[in-house]
Amino acid sequence: MKQLVNFMNLTPQHFHDKFHAIRHELGKVVIGQERVIENLLAAVFANGHVLLKGPPGLGRTLLVKTLAEVLGLSFRRIQFSPDLLPTDILGTEVLESNVSTGERNFRFFKGPVFANLILADEINRSPTRTQAALLEIMQERQVTSVGKTYFLPKPFVLIATQNTLETEGIWNLSEAQTDRFIMMIEQIYPTEQEERLMLHATTGSRQVSVESVTNPEEIAAMQALARAVPVVPAVRDFALAIVRASRPGEEGAAAEVNENIRLGASPRAAQALLLSSKVLALARGRQFVIRQDIIDVAEPVMSHRLLMDLRAFAGGKNQRLVTKALVASAKEGTLAGRSRWTKELLKV
Repeated sequence: MKQLVNFMNLTPQHFHDKFHAIRHELGKVVIGQERVIENLLAAVFANGHVLLKGPPGLGRTLLVKTLAEVLGLSFRRIQFSPDLLPTDILGTEVLESNVSTGERNFRFFKGPVFANLILADEINRSPTRTQAALLEIMQERQVTSVGKTYFLPKPFVLIATQNTLETEGIWNLSEAQTDRFIMMIEQIYPTEQEERLMLHATTGSRQVSVESVTNPEEIAAMQALARAVPVVPAVRDFALAIVRASRPGEEGAAAEVNENIRLGASPRAAQALLLSSKVLALARGRQFVIRQDIIDVAEPVMSHRLLMDLRAFAGGKNQRLVTKALVASAKEGTLAGRSRWTKELLKV
């Protein structure tokens, strides 16, 4: 197998060691949530943005803040609210006067998005016009103001949070917005043992500190190394089959797809599956991607990209179950062979 090209003298073994050193440091503060942390790091090193969802009180803000500290990245937290304006996020042009010369010029004052890691806290608390201000920075990683372009620092990662229990005073994210998140990672309540450990660690006098184990330059090199991981055609086609099988109206798609899904996954989903699975491969000590890597990231990559039919929700089906069925059907081979769909969905 062809050896990966070194970036900044970075080897696959170095990537593996750094990845797990970061996990170890995060584990000092964030108890449990191993799968959440693994997926979050996979998204970061795949150079993608993340949507964190779950009930309130599970430590999403603490997780992201600690992540920035461990990665050695500059960090800004933006609290989204109904009165937040796009200029509050991106920055604004201010007219300045020179007292000595009398000259007046506009000067751009950068907003809080000019940092390596941004926490968009409760992103759905702001109206659509404010949410739309994030589209350019998420896609092009730049801000355009009065015809001038200002580039964001590298690496740049945006992590947005949402509470799943809120129904009032929120504006849902558009399909175009959610599609720009490489993953939607959903947190669940900890186990009894994890919650006991958490209670002990957070109510005593002992202060836990973490160390910075990397820096922006090394993170950029790790992202480049991960992107260079090879994928054999069979595994690439497996990821493609999962994505194409999610689209109603696709040639050969099962009737269950047309009945349960209103909008399937975009080509970005296939890109996200491959990029994040490359990171997992290196983190697991391999220089190539296998099907299991694709399967392990399928749910966080696919679930937020599937727009379900209301009748499917009424029948007890959700994106997680549909994604599981899509993966199962892709394992069986062709796009047309979807008998496994019914078996999986009947398990609800």
